[in-house]
Amino acid sequence: MAALTASALLTACSTPPELPAAPEGIDAGSFDGASGNGLWLAPTSEIASIVVQSMHEAGAVSMHGTVHEFITTEDGGSLPGRMLTIDYTGRPAGYLAHFISGALETRLLVEDGSTRVWGNDASAASSGRPELTAVQCTVGTDPAVAQWAPFTEPAALLDEVLSGAQLSVAAPDDDDATLAVQIGSSEAMVGVLTVERYGPPLPRSLSIAELGGDTELAFTAWGEPVDLDADAVLPCG
Repeated sequence: MAALTASALLTACSTPPELPAAPEGIDAGSFDGASGNGLWLAPTSEIASIVVQSMHEAGAVSMHGTVHEFITTEDGGSLPGRMLTIDYTGRPAGYLAHFISGALETRLLVEDGSTRVWGNDASAASSGRPELTAVQCTVGTDPAVAQWAPFTEPAALLDEVLSGAQLSVAAPDDDDATLAVQIGSSEAMVGVLTVERYGPPLPRSLSIAELGGDTELAFTAWGEPVDLDADAVLPCG
């Protein structure tokens, strides 16, 4: 039995695996599946849609990071403004999100067509909803979800960032595990989206620096199961 098993394994190893077909939107004539997903071969006008579609198909993700707002002064300078901290895990139909913006703190849990919302005193006062200091459970979508959009849906967030922007992807070096999607022109680059080189071009990180503010986000755990445990995390008040 062992000999048969070893023989089968050796036979399998001697047969080169079939390389993947060129993804939609990528020139099949130039595509070499062994070198990666070929995003650098895609028309620049289709890079955003390819990345966003891969996010939709992957499902759940963990997204963590910050957005730092800058305020332009009358003399053309800038001052630091609000800092938003984002901690999100899940998918559009079911996720847990934690937002901190200055003194405001909000938690959202969306699952099975219902929404649970909690806010600290400052958040409740700012939104004109004093009841938020106790967890509010709603069938359907609570207004707080729209208030924090698009940070409640990573694919929509990336669509907003990438769509309409000038994008480009350089061909990778041999040992590169990721691809760098440049946002903006070579003369005025405003950010970089790092995505996977092999398999779907799923984002790993987003870094943007422009006059209006800085964004630093990390994306991990693509497609992994998520146990929201709603009653333990945000029990209804």
